Amino acid sequence: MAALASISNRLTTAQSQLLERSRILSLGMHPSAAATTQIVRTLGGVKRELSRVADEAELERAGLVVGGGNKGRSAQLDEDERVLDSLGERYDRLVDMLGKDEDGRERAKGLVREKRSSTPDGEDEGEELEDFASNDHELQARTQSTSPPLLQPQPIRPFRDYDDDEEGGEREIMDQQQMMMNDQDERLTLLSHSINRQNDLSIQIGDELDQHHELLEDTDAAMDRTAARLQRARRRMDTVADGARQHGSTITIVLLILVLLMLIIIFKT
Repeated sequence: MAALASISNRLTTAQSQLLERSRILSLGMHPSAAATTQIVRTLGGVKRELSRVADEAELERAGLVVGGGNKGRSAQLDEDERVLDSLGERYDRLVDMLGKDEDGRERAKGLVREKRSSTPDGEDEGEELEDFASNDHELQARTQSTSPPLLQPQPIRPFRDYDDDEEGGEREIMDQQQMMMNDQDERLTLLSHSINRQNDLSIQIGDELDQHHELLEDTDAAMDRTAARLQRARRRMDTVADGARQHGSTITIVLLILVLLMLIIIFKT
């Protein structure tokens, strides 16, 4: 069934977009409004398509019941309904994934499907269809002996223009890809601006490092001059110390003589 394949493709596209949106949310960033709008638009189209296919399946099954049934077609309808239920569950999971943040929850409210459940009225309607079918079989059995065989009524097959649906799906996929490319271009532009800012900061840091290098060179030169002065002062001190060691005994004798002379003068007077 081409419609089911189209729905599956749309769900795959929406799933990839939702995974990218979840990754952006996990990084603490805000997803773009355009991407979220595109996801909502895709899921809305899938919701309408699921409802339409389900209605057509019900009409076709009703036609099979009224027309006496076609085992091969009935089995195909059962298989299509199972696939449709699986796609519906997949759609519901994607809607739940969209509602992980506050903005997504608001947008997901209009995407929740109404659960299809069998009501007593529906059961009565099914019983009426079965009664009508049994009466129709009895009428055919009664008239079979007196009239030529009648053609079996064909199942009701609603007309669907799959070409337009497929073309719309391809156009929608192209629009989604274009929006994703635009989003990537915006992110690349932001990344380029960030890299340019980092480049400017690195240039400023390089200039400051050059200034600090010049200051360090000046400090190193001043330290060299101070070290040279200290060496000259140390050499002078060493010279004085050497002289004191060499002439220390002579100076001591002279001092003792002076002390003795002073004592002699004091005692004589």
